Amino acid sequence: MDILVDDKIVSFNRNDFPMLISGIPSAGSSFFSIGVMINLFKKGEKIVLFSAYEQAKDLFREQFRGDANNNALIIESGDDNLFLEQLDKIQDLSERIVLYKNIDNYDSKLFSKLKDMKLVIFSGDIDKCEFREELMKKEFKTKIFFSYPKDIEIENKISLPKYHGHIISEKYNGLIRILK
Repeated sequence: MDILVDDKIVSFNRNDFPMLISGIPSAGSSFFSIGVMINLFKKGEKIVLFSAYEQAKDLFREQFRGDANNNALIIESGDDNLFLEQLDKIQDLSERIVLYKNIDNYDSKLFSKLKDMKLVIFSGDIDKCEFREELMKKEFKTKIFFSYPKDIEIENKISLPKYHGHIISEKYNGLIRILK
């Protein structure tokens, strides 16, 4: 899976974090979030993946056909208390990139745990996120919108074709998508 910004292949690294990926259901943000994690894992990054839904984790696992080693920690779906417990047990957590997917399905306790981490991706529908005001106060190095939030001002909006996002960062500003 290649990530393209304005139809040029790009690659994310640790300097692109923390990251926000936002979109309404079926806009492409979920698939994109998993694609980012797949690419990071292929580059040798250690990751932690937490999603409300099993399909996201299945998509990640399919890419590696069981070869996802200890560098990929995939937490049981939907159980935020288990996720909090597991995070406390991960000794090298500060070295891992954490995907907190489906933020709109959870309350603020997970956000409170992860908000000060550098290597984190918050992914979901901001408009339905219980802690959106706190979330938008966070400094993100990279913001990617597959749909624009209703109550949050985004400068220089661009038209978003289906399955395309608007990336805003120091390195990029344009249309982003995944090429399968």
